[in-house]
Amino acid sequence: MMKAIPDVKTLDAEWVRLVKEARDMGLSIEEVREFIRKTSFH
Repeated sequence: MMKAIPDVKTLDAEWVRLVKEARDMGLSIEEVREFIRKTSFH
């Protein structure tokens, strides 16, 4: 069974929260981007 794709607004809010948490931990936006690139499945 396929999993439903979350509403775009909900998804955006989750990303914003995750980026804020990363920044609170001292990570830069570039470090977050690099992490996503390295861990994304191609």
